[in-house]
Amino acid sequence: MYKHFRALFLFSCLCIGSQQLQAQQLSNSPYSRFGVGDVVHGTGTIRSAGMGQVGVGNASGALINDMNPALLYYNNLVTFEAAVASELKRISDKKESQIDGTANLGYLSLAVPISRFWTSSLSLKPYSRVNYITYLTAPVAGVEEGTASTFTQYKGTGGLNEVSFGNGVRIANGLTAGVTGSYIFGTIDKQATTILVEEGETSDLQQTLFHTTTKYSGLLFKGGLHYRKKFSDKISMGLGSTYTTKAVIDADRQVAQERRALDESLISGITTDSLEGNTTLPQMVQVGLSIDNNKTWSAGLDYSTTKGSDFRGFSLNKNEGRQELGDSYRIGLGTEFTPDPNSVSSYLKRVTYRVGGYYGNSEIQAVTLGNTTGSIQTLKDMALTWGFSFPLGRGVRPPDYTQAMLNTSFAIGQLEAKESGLKEQYLRVSLGVTFNNRWFIKRKFD
Repeated sequence: MYKHFRALFLFSCLCIGSQQLQAQQLSNSPYSRFGVGDVVHGTGTIRSAGMGQVGVGNASGALINDMNPALLYYNNLVTFEAAVASELKRISDKKESQIDGTANLGYLSLAVPISRFWTSSLSLKPYSRVNYITYLTAPVAGVEEGTASTFTQYKGTGGLNEVSFGNGVRIANGLTAGVTGSYIFGTIDKQATTILVEEGETSDLQQTLFHTTTKYSGLLFKGGLHYRKKFSDKISMGLGSTYTTKAVIDADRQVAQERRALDESLISGITTDSLEGNTTLPQMVQVGLSIDNNKTWSAGLDYSTTKGSDFRGFSLNKNEGRQELGDSYRIGLGTEFTPDPNSVSSYLKRVTYRVGGYYGNSEIQAVTLGNTTGSIQTLKDMALTWGFSFPLGRGVRPPDYTQAMLNTSFAIGQLEAKESGLKEQYLRVSLGVTFNNRWFIKRKFD
């Protein structure tokens, strides 16, 4: 038991160290400029990622399912999970493209059964990620064409984190309920840098910077229900649903204006704005249907929708900020299969195999410029996913009662608004470990 948890502690330290180094940044995403960034809240763990983001109705006794807190009841062992996530992304438009990527902390989760009818969990995971650099060149209005231009760089970093405390209980035969309370916190930095270039003037160029730092903090709540019905020894079905409330969180904003030389040396600077306000995070509804054979195979179909139009940016008064997002949805379909969990002759039969996919609209809305007006285009997000769980060690046997798994998931997909000409193609890879252990077992002597 102890050697496994020493490894667990070391892995956790490595994950947290990765979080500090990477500051929660994945590869450049121009769309993370809107709202509070690329929102990953509600997308689940590695198991869900390998099954097309399915999990609202799929119970598991060996892996933590944080998509639906009602499913925590099925974790009757002390379970710890940790994961890192990486992404390789190709961003292209009609003229050029770029490729980049990096890695960061995926999540840390611990589930502990309190009684036969109640399991609690504690987790740390990202809520959103911001990381973008975009450029804009434009002529200066009111002067002769071609004599002066502005070059502007928009840059953003940071994101929001989520610390969650969840509880799942059985309230009747086959019926479970759960609730999760989350503390949302984090900092998002945004910077706009402009250089004015006049024809024939190349010396003493200066940059004008507007730097906005916003610190967020607040509470978020999710409730869930799940009903599981066993029809025979080989067929069971589950139906789950969750509701995440709209949340008004604190947002403390500070805006500074600076003038710098091209070598980044400071010429002058002043804090122009320091205010305490609010930001409204949108509500989310998820429903899921699952079917399994009570042992080696399960499949699920999920639908989720986020009312992005509820989002409001920074404002001094509640629910009065800028509306930057639209409503979104996602449909996911996935399955997992373990040929023979108790096989002695073949290791590959003890491996769990997963495959799935998802399709939907993002909350981000792209604006396509026409001859006179702009039109709003929805961003289509679609991907094919797969993954594996590899058992480690000796499995569950006395005296340590510990089992461990190495989990992987992969997703290859794209985010695109066809009329805008901008496309993101991505490969996402997650790697994690799971430890299951029976605690508080009384020793027996013959």
